[in-house]
Amino acid sequence: TTLTDAATITWDVQDKPVTKVTLTDNRIVGLPTNGQAGQFISLLIIQDATGSRLLTWNAVFEFPAAASPPTLTATAALGDLFVFRYHNSKWLQVGSTLALTVA
Repeated sequence: TTLTDAATITWDVQDKPVTKVTLTDNRIVGLPTNGQAGQFISLLIIQDATGSRLLTWNAVFEFPAAASPPTLTATAALGDLFVFRYHNSKWLQVGSTLALTVA
C-alpha cells in the first residue's frame, strides 16, 4: 500500500500496517491511528528524484536508547525501511535498513 505524501503524513496502521511513502518535500509522520497492542508495522520511506528530503517523527515513535531517529538516506530514489512494535501507546523501533534500491 501507499501513504499519501503531505506536509503531515497520516497513517491508519490497521488499514495499512505495511506501507510506503515517497517524499517530495520535508515531511512529518503524524500520530498513527488504530494501533493494537503488540502490532508490528513497517514504513518504507523513499526519496523522490531530488533527494535530501527530511522527516520528523511524531513523539510516539521511540528509537533505541532514547536516541534520535536515524538520518534518512539523502540519495535520490533510494529508500529506508523502518519497523515498529506497538507497546504502551508507543511505537518502538525494532529494526531499520537504510539506503535500499527500490526501483
